[in-house]
Amino acid sequence: MNLSSTIAVGYTDEYSNNEGSSHNWTPSGVADLTGYYYNPNFLSFMVEPFYNQSRVNSDFQSITAAGGVSANAGIFSGSRFPGTISFSKIYNNSGSYAIPGLPNYTTHGDSDSLAVTWGINLDDLPRIHLGFNQGSNDYSVYGANTEGNAHHYGFNAGAAYDLKGFHLNGGYQYNNSRLLTPQFLSGQEAEQSDITDQSISFNVAHKLPWSGSFNAGYIRESLNSDWEGETSNTTIDTVTSGVGLMPVRNLTVGAGVSYTNNLAGTLYSGLINAGVPPQELAPQYSSNALGLTGTANYDFSSNLHLFANVSRQQQDFSGQSFVSDSFTEGVTYFRWMFGGQFTGTVGFTQTSVSNTNQTLLGIISSAAYSHQFGRWSVAGSFNYAENTQTALAAYTGRNFGYSADLGRKITRVCYWSATAAAANTYLSYQSGPIATSQTYGTSFSLPIFSINGSYTKSSGNAFTTSTGLVPTPVPPSVVNPELLVLFNGTAYAVGAASHLRHLTISGIFSQAISDTESAGITSHNHTNSLDLTAVYHLRKLDFNAGYLRFNQGFSTVGTPPTMITSFYFGVRRWLHIF
Repeated sequence: MNLSSTIAVGYTDEYSNNEGSSHNWTPSGVADLTGYYYNPNFLSFMVEPFYNQSRVNSDFQSITAAGGVSANAGIFSGSRFPGTISFSKIYNNSGSYAIPGLPNYTTHGDSDSLAVTWGINLDDLPRIHLGFNQGSNDYSVYGANTEGNAHHYGFNAGAAYDLKGFHLNGGYQYNNSRLLTPQFLSGQEAEQSDITDQSISFNVAHKLPWSGSFNAGYIRESLNSDWEGETSNTTIDTVTSGVGLMPVRNLTVGAGVSYTNNLAGTLYSGLINAGVPPQELAPQYSSNALGLTGTANYDFSSNLHLFANVSRQQQDFSGQSFVSDSFTEGVTYFRWMFGGQFTGTVGFTQTSVSNTNQTLLGIISSAAYSHQFGRWSVAGSFNYAENTQTALAAYTGRNFGYSADLGRKITRVCYWSATAAAANTYLSYQSGPIATSQTYGTSFSLPIFSINGSYTKSSGNAFTTSTGLVPTPVPPSVVNPELLVLFNGTAYAVGAASHLRHLTISGIFSQAISDTESAGITSHNHTNSLDLTAVYHLRKLDFNAGYLRFNQGFSTVGTPPTMITSFYFGVRRWLHIF
């Protein structure tokens, strides 16, 4: 066994408008115990307990003083019966509530997790894999006066076997999630939901002549959900099959077919598994989808690649029938150009949808170039696609984006860089983009000093989940509009650091401001923090100090924003015990 540790003691002075003030001498530390018994392949383990390690102004940039333990072990890893066990439990930990494209809002709470896996690998018998996992996360959002939690457990079992050239595998999965989803962005009470997702699957694959292969699969998924006492159940059967061949050198062709007897269930399964509460998501009508695809790819040379795709979708959804035929042909080109590397793709699509009685012409394109000359380095990329098919044949989309990076080595030890990126997504039959994002940043560094800054802007529509807002993966008009959250916001951050002999000083200020709207209720939200730290290294001792100012609030909750101010100074030492 090997044991090392870092121990510290310091003084913390903290003020908060919601939780009063505190002044304490706080011990803290973390230990790392690693080892094995008899042989690392027989039993190996790692245990890491910590106490007050994520204290205010520590290296972990955390608002709370967390404590807990994490551990994992490998059992019989060198045998035919390998297994792993991992466990963690953390108290008073800082977390995040996600906002797409913007800095996350800060939460605090407790969490735990447990995962166990086991394998059985015997000669001439199926290879079996078993797994179990469970976990929970109970938290509250600073400034929102609301709580949320996510509790889950699951089990999976799988088997694989090779029989006379056929590769067979199948499995069973069971997952249950109990969610309390906060609704502070709409000023409503938290919503409780319980979701159970079960599936069984089977797949078979076999090699074919001409360097080809064949595969086929079947999966049945059963979803059961309970949202605030309203229950819904749906079952989805999906069959897929595909074949790929290389009849001549440099040419590969393939074909595939898929069928599902519950298209609406497939769409909503993605939402539910993303954590969206199952409010009014269970379809009450029959729907199905049949998809046929064909592909061909030809390597004309090492720099030139030609491709073609054809597809047909037949869908019955929401009482209507749709047939979509699409054909795409294009070329990808690569070469060294003007001393840099260029890669480009361009393709054209023709799509016809039965209910519109028209053919849509579209384009897919992308380009990327990077080059370094002298002390300059440049890189950029661009992509644009129009009339791309979405999950439903009745909808097509358009999206474009770009990224650019520029850097210069001013002296041997001085460097400057800048970056910019943007993306936009549009959907037919909906005015305006459904998602936009912009990001800009720059940095300048010297051996003893560095500074950086960033600016982001994002907008779109999303669903509220227990972990934050999740961009909708389906056309917004498919679901109840009252479930959607419209958001837009901006954020910026400025940071600097100085390294002078044994002294390191760093600081960062960040701020995010956003507006959200759900069910006609608008919320104005903000979060900002200033974090300053100083560390002086002397042999195995670190003398550190820090200052934190944090502010976060939401207009819908009707209470003042949470404000926390704290100061810390202390000393810590690293120890190798054995």
